[in-house]
Amino acid sequence: MQGILVTGATGCTGAGVLHYLVSKGYKNIYGMTRREPKDKIHNVKYVFGDLTEKSSIQKILKENEIDSIWHIGAAVHTNVKKKDFARVNFEGTKNIIQSAVEFRIKNIIFASTTAVYGKLKDFPVKETHRIKPKGLYSKSKYNAEVLIKLLCEENKINGSIVRIPIIIGKHDRHFFPVVSKLVKINLMPIIGKPFHKVSIVHPYDIGQAFEILNHNGKEKIESYNVVSENPPYKELIDKVEKFVVGKKRIKLYLPYFLVFIVFWVYEILHWIFAYGKQPIINREYARMIGKEWCFDIEKLKHLGYTPRMNLEDIIEDVVSEEIFPIPET
Repeated sequence: MQGILVTGATGCTGAGVLHYLVSKGYKNIYGMTRREPKDKIHNVKYVFGDLTEKSSIQKILKENEIDSIWHIGAAVHTNVKKKDFARVNFEGTKNIIQSAVEFRIKNIIFASTTAVYGKLKDFPVKETHRIKPKGLYSKSKYNAEVLIKLLCEENKINGSIVRIPIIIGKHDRHFFPVVSKLVKINLMPIIGKPFHKVSIVHPYDIGQAFEILNHNGKEKIESYNVVSENPPYKELIDKVEKFVVGKKRIKLYLPYFLVFIVFWVYEILHWIFAYGKQPIINREYARMIGKEWCFDIEKLKHLGYTPRMNLEDIIEDVVSEEIFPIPET
């Protein structure tokens, strides 16, 4: 059975994908991490490497029987230094591909972001939507996409790019922690039109998408959106409130343009007084939560993808201490 290396093994997405692989009966699973993980997943072999150190990646590929790389690791946190987005997301991806070429890896699947589309039009957004990334993170991811297409096609490596929207899953450190804290103190506003749709995805469904593309066998590198569900924004907040507080409460409604201006001013002030780090909130986040943020997955469905995790399952997984069982399709 083929060996699969998953980068970013201890993050929310990487860990969820590893759980998915284990549940599907895969045996030769390798999780790449920079340090010893606190919570190891049974049947996963953890290997130590750093995306920015090419020699550490080469060592992993040399010492283990690996056929496919699922490249999930990235610099995503708001406290990441500006230079690290390019250093980790672009240069790190370059190190992965060059090492894969050297050791004749058969498949590379890259976790990108739907933020590469920039300002959205024509919903649900298809993979053919024009590309115009705005923030440091999305720009670094798109540059990595271009690099992957070039190097994989030059070296005849099968590959795919998976564009991922808002990720909500166990150990999520971005969306759910912020929203749940605001919900607890009843300060999470409904921004813009309350029923605009927001695409969310659980790591298990990302794992399913990667698995399907891993067996696709195409040398031409193509991009695919992946989504678990597209709940209306208000329904998403109500569902979080149900699990966190146990009841619905009166909510504050704010116009989108006001939130956008506040986020924009914060972004400007941050660059002036805290230059070098990505601001916690910015115009990109305002668009993500205040306007339609909905993506088409028909292209992936044609290959056999069916979302397994619904909104209720996703929130239950986040708030529960137990590992949520992967639903059967």
